[in-house]
Amino acid sequence: MGSSYAYPTLKSIHFEPHSDADINILFISFYNGMAPNNPNVNLFYNNQQDGVYLSPGKAFSKLDNLERKSVVMYWNGNCASFLAYDPSAEGNHQKIYWLIKEDGIYHSWDNSSWEKRKSWTFNKC
Repeated sequence: MGSSYAYPTLKSIHFEPHSDADINILFISFYNGMAPNNPNVNLFYNNQQDGVYLSPGKAFSKLDNLERKSVVMYWNGNCASFLAYDPSAEGNHQKIYWLIKEDGIYHSWDNSSWEKRKSWTFNKC
C-alpha cells in the first residue's frame, strides 16, 4: 500500500532590494564559431586551473562580478591572451559576448555587431 504525503502550501516570497541597492552582475559569453572540423578551443577563464574545452558550435557563459576578467585560449598550436572584461573599457555594458573564429577573437555588446579584438599568435602567450 502506498502512503500519501501532503505537501505544505508554499506562500510566495516577495523580496525587493532597498531602492538604493546597486545590483551589478556581469554576463560574459564565449562562443566557438569555427567550422565543425576544427579542433576544440581550450579556454582558461580568469586564471582558473582547469580549462574549458569548447568544440565548434558550443558556448561557455558565466555570471560574475564587475571586476577585470582575463582569458587565455589555446587552439591548434595558437594562443590568445586578453582582458575579457575591463570595466574602464566596457562603459555601462554588463553583457559581453566573445566570438571565437579561425582568424581571431571578436567582441560584441549585443551579440550581433562584432569587432575583431584579438588575433591568434603562434605559441606566444
